[in-house]
Amino acid sequence: MIIDFSFNGKINFQYSRLYNRIALDIQKPFIELIDFVSKQHKRSIDWWVSSPASRNIFGSSLFHYCCCLTLLQELIRERDPINDIVTDSKAFKQIIESYLTKQRLDARVTLAPLSAKQRLKNLFRPIYLIFALPLQHLLLFLIARRTRYLCQPLKSEPLTLIDTFVSPGYIEKDRYYPGVLLPLSKEVKEKVIFVPHLYGFRPWQYLQVVKRLRKSERNFLLKDDFLKFRDYWCLWRHIFRIRKLQMKPSFFRRVDISALMREELTGFRRIGSSYIPLLNFYFVKRLKQAGVNVRLVIDWFENQDIDKGWNGGFRRFFPDTKTKGYQGFIVSSHYLCMFPTEEEKRNAVIPHEIMVMGKGLRNSVSRFCPGLDVNVAPAFRFQHTWRERSYWPVANAYTILVALPIMVSEGLFILRSLKPISNGMVDDTKFRIKLHPTVSQSQIRNAFGSGWPAQFEFVDGDFGKCVEKAHLLISSASSVCMETMVKGIPVIIVGNGYGLTHNPIPEAIIDDIWRMCYGQDEIQRAIQFFKDRSPAKIEDHEEVGRRLRKEYFEAVTEKGIMKFFDLDESLERGYG
Repeated sequence: MIIDFSFNGKINFQYSRLYNRIALDIQKPFIELIDFVSKQHKRSIDWWVSSPASRNIFGSSLFHYCCCLTLLQELIRERDPINDIVTDSKAFKQIIESYLTKQRLDARVTLAPLSAKQRLKNLFRPIYLIFALPLQHLLLFLIARRTRYLCQPLKSEPLTLIDTFVSPGYIEKDRYYPGVLLPLSKEVKEKVIFVPHLYGFRPWQYLQVVKRLRKSERNFLLKDDFLKFRDYWCLWRHIFRIRKLQMKPSFFRRVDISALMREELTGFRRIGSSYIPLLNFYFVKRLKQAGVNVRLVIDWFENQDIDKGWNGGFRRFFPDTKTKGYQGFIVSSHYLCMFPTEEEKRNAVIPHEIMVMGKGLRNSVSRFCPGLDVNVAPAFRFQHTWRERSYWPVANAYTILVALPIMVSEGLFILRSLKPISNGMVDDTKFRIKLHPTVSQSQIRNAFGSGWPAQFEFVDGDFGKCVEKAHLLISSASSVCMETMVKGIPVIIVGNGYGLTHNPIPEAIIDDIWRMCYGQDEIQRAIQFFKDRSPAKIEDHEEVGRRLRKEYFEAVTEKGIMKFFDLDESLERGYG
């Protein structure tokens, strides 16, 4: 038997459930491992903005390899035959070979073969990361300098800074905090400043985007307005500084994986992800040197490396300023970076306070840091869940909305799992495909290949309207699953047959309004189960939805917004 342990490889289908169970079981020891290493480098911002320290499973392969090591140990214990193991990491290959030798097993371990395109990318990646990517950041710096004549001077009064993202289609429109400024007076709004990170734009689009931000009705402050040229020199030197970090033996399940960690720290696969976090850190330093008066800082908080640069900077250079981290989303428990740790709290690289968008999420966010200050804030992006339902499915067809996640590979897996099911369905069942905003139809159609099912039809427009016109949602790895159940509409989560299943539904929700399905047979049975719902069961699910809405989507109210900004009525009038 051949097992593929490559980061973007496919775990054997028969082990997918075991792999996902292992991923849950090893979360705590993995967190303890990262905290152990963090203690060695606690004063190094270069460590905190690195991919291993981030624990972001999409940006770091370390957790995946720990899952694979545990899976290997489990298979050896169960005496499953193992002939060949494939991996894309030289360090992991050596670790496995050493482990198998100690176990007196002679399975062959090889590196995954690279295509000509992959070899070419590996050849040019160091050039891109050492020269092209820093120059791309420097270009934005020069554009900011060129457009400074459009800037309005900052107020001398205490300011509130809000970290946000600006992406195509969301420059003037606020995707992350919609409605947050509505109850504030004009005087207060003038002192609320959004600090954007540009995401999804090409370098040649920067000039027009920056000009639009300068002219926006919302107050935007570009980090590049405060950064200095020498900050980019410090940014470039990160490549060399990170190599000087000493790595002590680090054991996971009695196996030293320090070589694997060093490979990720110093290799060119992940090192570029530290650039923007470092620029965040230098920006805060320059902000302090410029004498800007900051009253409150709010971070869109996923606790990735970009957040550690931001929060580490404010905690170090503005020690008396209150910092908050807002988690306006619901994601899988596998998304480990969003759960702060004791060592991160001890070393002040996370905010003073974490805000979640529903009381049902308070306990989960502090799972690895029991002393964390966690409070509830309005669910800004989901305020529509409190509106009465406006649309209903047509009566002469059973409509299934398939909401694809941001990861194209997982979206394709869902569609390919549904293809034979759709071919066997009667004519009254329709599959409507809703894409993630960052993915195009051509991406999906081209990657899917030939044989696109006639029952698959793309739909555009607001997700809320699309899902209200459906009887059932099929998806994975997205907050839309929770958003759908709130409306009383059932959900099927498609389990990833070859890797981690990113189930966004909290463990506490055990109602039969949703099902986890692995394989076509389970999906087909679940579709039939929800299709056969009685009027009483439909009414029961609608009641479940109302309960979940109260538990996981805090209503957007004036009182909630005042608390979000640490304002009371008297402060709102005078703002301090």
